[in-house]
Amino acid sequence: MGDILRSVGVIGVIILAVWGFGKIFTTDPGDPVKPVDYAQVVQQARPAASFELLAPSSLPAGWRANVAQFEPDAWRLGVLTDQDEYIGLNQLKVSVDRALARYAEGSKAAGTAQVAGETWTVRSGPKGRWTYVRTEGGLTTLLNGTASRPVIERYISSLSAG
Repeated sequence: MGDILRSVGVIGVIILAVWGFGKIFTTDPGDPVKPVDYAQVVQQARPAASFELLAPSSLPAGWRANVAQFEPDAWRLGVLTDQDEYIGLNQLKVSVDRALARYAEGSKAAGTAQVAGETWTVRSGPKGRWTYVRTEGGLTTLLNGTASRPVIERYISSLSAG
């Protein structure tokens, strides 16, 4: 029995030494989200866009953009709020059904909302996600996020085409 206890003790000391070494020489990665300079992407994309590309002139304190992608028929801007809630803006030259299938799968109709003088169809999705969608002239604008409805609606109000 003494040999077993000594062996367990030696193994325990080795495990503690490895753990301590790891704690000393391991750094905290910090915020894993890499901010994106969306304003620069917007400035370059607007002249090339065949539609009115929407974006906020600035983000509230603590918010950061993590996705800004432009293609000839699509614009995507993803932001994280100061509470790390996600809001994704997608403008696509596709039907509402295709946009919903891609970005709001599993969502259900939850009425409409008047935001910034526009009528938006609101959908609720799994895990507390909200989707706001409207279509005009073949362009579907869809906002999808985990933030609360008031936060998403304030964000929509901040969007402009210029």
